[in-house]
Amino acid sequence: MAGFWSMVGLVIKSLITGNETVENDEDTAEDRAAEDTSYVYAIARFSAPQPAVSDQFADMIAASLTKIPESRAIRVEQYFAPNPDTIDPFQAMREAQLVVLNTGKRVDADAIFWGQQDPATGDLDVHLVSEPLVSSLYDLMLPMTYVFKQPDHPDVAEALRILLAAALLLQSRGGEQRLLHISRLSSCLENFQDRINQGDKLTAVGSGVAIAYAFGVFILTETGDRSYCVSALKVLEPQIRAILTDAGDAPTKEAAIQRKASAGLLGEAKQHKEEVAKEAEVRAEDLIARISDFSKINARSTAVLAMYGGLVNWSLIGNLKARSGAVATGIWQLLERRFEQSVGSPVACALAICKLGEAMVASGKDAEDAKMVDEAGAQYRRALGMINNRTHAPLYSLTAYGLAESIVSSAAIKDVSIPDTQVVPVFQAALKVCARRDHPYIWGRIMFALATVQLTNGGLHKDMELLTSARRGFSQAYEAFVDAGAKGAARAASGGYTRSENALSQLGHRKAIMDATGGDDAVKAPAS
Repeated sequence: MAGFWSMVGLVIKSLITGNETVENDEDTAEDRAAEDTSYVYAIARFSAPQPAVSDQFADMIAASLTKIPESRAIRVEQYFAPNPDTIDPFQAMREAQLVVLNTGKRVDADAIFWGQQDPATGDLDVHLVSEPLVSSLYDLMLPMTYVFKQPDHPDVAEALRILLAAALLLQSRGGEQRLLHISRLSSCLENFQDRINQGDKLTAVGSGVAIAYAFGVFILTETGDRSYCVSALKVLEPQIRAILTDAGDAPTKEAAIQRKASAGLLGEAKQHKEEVAKEAEVRAEDLIARISDFSKINARSTAVLAMYGGLVNWSLIGNLKARSGAVATGIWQLLERRFEQSVGSPVACALAICKLGEAMVASGKDAEDAKMVDEAGAQYRRALGMINNRTHAPLYSLTAYGLAESIVSSAAIKDVSIPDTQVVPVFQAALKVCARRDHPYIWGRIMFALATVQLTNGGLHKDMELLTSARRGFSQAYEAFVDAGAKGAARAASGGYTRSENALSQLGHRKAIMDATGGDDAVKAPAS
């Protein structure tokens, strides 16, 4: 009997142990699922914490983002706001973003949504910060604010999904993952693009929807996809004109005299309509020229202007003819002076100057103006003197690339050979400080430009070594573009590789004939 009860005890113990094992397996599966989630974003409070009171805005954001795959939300029970005592509001927003990001890092979040409700208007102000967004490449866009008048509107949910999809794309690594996130971001943008092309300005629920759309397009253009660039410029245009008009001086005294001359309510209404129509015809570059007090460009306006200027630059680089180069150069000169006047950080000034040089090179190439391109090179040199290649490596590499590109473009316009001794070391320095894993598209552009120079000069001077370097460079650029998800750029690099292969083959064939016939003269057919 004792043996029987012993057996019963062993069976019961094994059952208990088995149940515990199953529970542990379930916990392990849950932990594994959490680990498989590649992106964790946090949502901070949008109002001061109160006992037993939920944050309706944070709840709304969480509900809007549940459809984004491969992401998981966590809540941060803290309320953040910029320091009102900071002299420069731009610097206040920069400091606030860094504080919020550090808080997110403590809970292992890759990005964090935060903000507040404007007590004056009741609008919801939303900010987004992540590690890539505090890079020197996006320094001017740190104060970006997405303002929503009706937070529960479906357009707001779509705008928030665009922001998270863009953050996922920035954080992604490897060609397959980037292509997946490029596809998801494009699908988020598609519906808004159709509405914009039909005349919708996306302002019904506040400016935040249009700005979020433009931000998503901005991130997408940095992978080489510029198919949404024109629509983003179009939807931002009213806000840009409003910012420039508000910051500018009064147009002229003639308008005031004409306004006084109109009599009666009907006359005043007619005159007002004529003035509004006349103001709408004023070019953006003329609105920029009216601004003399750069302190009127507040932090939020700075971020929007920088994003708009960046999109104009991309449209110039892609030959989209969407906006004139004068608009881009005017905006970047405006932002440069704004930071010089407010004694802004060297990084902010350097980024504005770098983008100014980029706009000048693109405009100079289009107009075949070598003088403008040479002036752009001088701007790039100014920017390089303001930044450290270790602390701000991405910006330094982009600026060095721009400097070398300006030298190459100037030589092409002047129809002279490209100076190897000036260009190649600059390209190589840019490649050295640029992290290919973190910035594959920038790295690929630099390597592609270097390989193009080597192919051109190698073919000109019949230099086998240069052509071999060019072939290797195009191959490496192709791999970088594939990692970046830039299909069009990868095809261009593949074409460059084929051209360098053909040039090497022809040069090798020519050399074989020379060796067989005993000299260069024997290669040529006799004159008689």
